[in-house]
Amino acid sequence: MDLSERRRQIMEVLQERDYVTVEELSKVLNVSAVTIRTDLTALEKQCLLLRTHGGAMKTEKRATRLISTTMTEYEKEKRAIAKAASRFITEGSTIIIDSGSTTIRMLDYVQDKGITVVTNSILAIDKLKDDESVELFTLGGKIRRASMAAIGPMANATIAMVNADVYFMGATAYNAQTITSTNMTEAELKKSMMQAAEKTVFLADSSKFGKKAFSTVCDWDSIDVFVTDHIDDSFKAFLEQKGIEVILTD
Repeated sequence: MDLSERRRQIMEVLQERDYVTVEELSKVLNVSAVTIRTDLTALEKQCLLLRTHGGAMKTEKRATRLISTTMTEYEKEKRAIAKAASRFITEGSTIIIDSGSTTIRMLDYVQDKGITVVTNSILAIDKLKDDESVELFTLGGKIRRASMAAIGPMANATIAMVNADVYFMGATAYNAQTITSTNMTEAELKKSMMQAAEKTVFLADSSKFGKKAFSTVCDWDSIDVFVTDHIDDSFKAFLEQKGIEVILTD
């Protein structure tokens, strides 16, 4: 079992319970306790779990789906979507990167381009904090642990002072009418981010299609580019009639 698969299985075990011990993971995965501790430390640095004495626990004990769960779902599709969307990152540009398990993968394509990144994502901040090729601006506010992101009036006020070239947006769900999020305050920040950018690129895998979450972010008229792994021909034609560029990875 390779490293990425082992860590994915650790997260699967943790999602079934609030807490798991090093000893239990060592037995389930048939590796040493030292290896498990190394894995847990690495996963904690990605803000996917919290280390405790002798084990680890979820970042948030509630029914809300956590980014620690979504990070391990549809990984291949999300990486391909991020790679396709990276064409909109140009030398010297200013981009806004949303919190989320798909948009976070945009960070693989920002190095050595002399760009400015504005983000509310704690995961993005952690990954970019030592990268001197990127000028990093962070949004303050209340940390929503389910998405590991800063949200609220402080974040909205800060993003209102920004003029960006591109906003890379994620969301919980979408259908033919709207794009939606599980959290109203987070949805409000997404709206503010759209207003701060010249172009909005929406990244979402096809598993989110036909669903609706609690809070509406926007309708399709607010989107310039949609990047996904699969789309029905009729829906693609509908979006293109609205002037939206649709980019497929499959």
